[in-house]
Amino acid sequence: MTLLPEQHAQIELEHIALELRHGREHHLRHFVDQYYCYKHGFINASGIAKWEAILWKGYVSVEARKTRQRDLVVKEHVVPLRVIRQLLVQSAPEGRVDLTAIAAILDQYVRFATITQKEDKKLREAGLKSDMPPSFYDADDALHKDLFARYRTVGIDLDNDVQLPVAADVAAS
Repeated sequence: MTLLPEQHAQIELEHIALELRHGREHHLRHFVDQYYCYKHGFINASGIAKWEAILWKGYVSVEARKTRQRDLVVKEHVVPLRVIRQLLVQSAPEGRVDLTAIAAILDQYVRFATITQKEDKKLREAGLKSDMPPSFYDADDALHKDLFARYRTVGIDLDNDVQLPVAADVAAS
């Protein structure tokens, strides 16, 4: 039986819910990334999540766009997975899980960026590899809830011309 991408995405949500319900978090990256792939059509011709297809198709730094060499770039979560994990855990107090709430968090916060290894190092040196800057949490700050606050904080410029592909475009690539 072949499942549609939407059905695969739903299964990934259920996996996330199981992890949260049982206080486990160590497989969330896999399920979150799989959900994103299925939700946004990053799948191969067989309908399986195609992680590498996210590279160059999500947000791309101006510097990474110049190189286009795979070995010089890093694919990463725009909002670090650690922050997304915290949001998911907070959304399920005492193991009470709501698939709609999980999907809403993922749809709001999960984005990918392709940046250079040098830019990745800038994030690490600023202590922002796995965390958002304090400005992200400060309601009085201009970067409050700005998904790109880490990049703005360290001076990484991203291309703004981003469009998520349709499933047929990814399967063909």
